[in-house]
Amino acid sequence: MRIRARLAAVPRPPARGAGKPLPLRVWPADEAVWLDENGVRRARAARRALAALAALGSRGRYGARIEGRGKVVTGPASALVLRDAEAEIGFVLSVTPYGYGAEPF
Repeated sequence: MRIRARLAAVPRPPARGAGKPLPLRVWPADEAVWLDENGVRRARAARRALAALAALGSRGRYGARIEGRGKVVTGPASALVLRDAEAEIGFVLSVTPYGYGAEPF
């Protein structure tokens, strides 16, 4: 019982939905900023971001959802707006080379 009381007393970070919303970036103007902010140049992060986009949902710290005619890819630091299918294809082609690596998915 004492352990549970101590764990309950530890402050938790706010949930993603609480507090300030994630900054929105737009493809392709903010491509480099978004990739750097969210660590997507690392193989494991790139694979998770691509998997979230392919399955539309959350893949660990990365997620994707439909927004109007396009999609929004969220990372731990910011969200990226892909306005149409052409932007989505450009995103996939740009991120895929980072997704090759020896790290497990």
